[in-house]
Amino acid sequence: MLADAFAHWPAAEGAALITAFADACGPRLAREVSMRGLLRDGRLLVLVRSEEWAAQLVALERPLCERVNARLGRAVARGLEVRVAPEP
Repeated sequence: MLADAFAHWPAAEGAALITAFADACGPRLAREVSMRGLLRDGRLLVLVRSEEWAAQLVALERPLCERVNARLGRAVARGLEVRVAPEP
C-alpha cells in the first residue's frame, strides 16, 4: 500500500523503491536484507547478512525485480547487486 502511494509522488521515489522491494521480498526475507539504492545501470544494491542469504537473493533475482517493477508500475529494477554486509 505504501509503495502504491509513493509511486505517484516523484519526490518519494527512493522511499517507493525501498518499500516496493520490501513488499516484493515478503516479511521473512525483508528482515534479512536491506535495499540501499538504485545503481546507474538499473540494478538494485542489496545488502545481506550472510552468503546463504546472498545465494537466495541471486536465485530470486528475476521474480523480485518483476514484483518491484509491478508495484511501481514501471520498469525500474533491471537486476540485483547483492553484497554481504559485515556484521556490526
